[in-house]
Amino acid sequence: MTCPFCKEYILDGAIKCRHCGSMLNLDPYSTTSVDTITADEIRAFVGTNAYYYIQNFSRFTIMGREKFCVTWNWNCFGFTFLWMLYRKMYALALVTFIVFCIPGVNVLLHIGAGMIGNYLYYRHVKAKIIEIRTTQSPQNIVPVLQETGGVNRWIVTVGIIISILMAILFTVFFSAMIAAMGHFVGITI
Repeated sequence: MTCPFCKEYILDGAIKCRHCGSMLNLDPYSTTSVDTITADEIRAFVGTNAYYYIQNFSRFTIMGREKFCVTWNWNCFGFTFLWMLYRKMYALALVTFIVFCIPGVNVLLHIGAGMIGNYLYYRHVKAKIIEIRTTQSPQNIVPVLQETGGVNRWIVTVGIIISILMAILFTVFFSAMIAAMGHFVGITI
């Protein structure tokens, strides 16, 4: 049989793909428990880059139990606050914004967020899918998952605008500093 995620050949009856690490849901008609979420539900909720997240989420549910393991997310590392807004994790975005205001914590926050970002997103996705399952009929689940999940595309525009404004502010600041130092050096000589 072939893996539905990476399309590589795997053994019949495999529980997990040996190539991409995705957990396989071999019986589409089986009833899933409230604690588990299927790859189709994740795909519907996540939208953009679902394949990447399904691979990483499968690492947290090895052997059928949920367990944290360190993974790396470059987007979360580089753009922690904006990435969380982009992925609709508003409460965590607020917490990271507040923590960013503490001097000296920025670098540590970025590294820590890069290591646990996928797990935080997994917990967010799982909680939202379970919440939607309890409030919606099976026929309505996929459209509601797509509407509730996905990404905030406007965040990309906001990120670009913030980057341009920061570049302008840094340029003005350092130009003023260089001019002030030149004026100061001219007076003392």
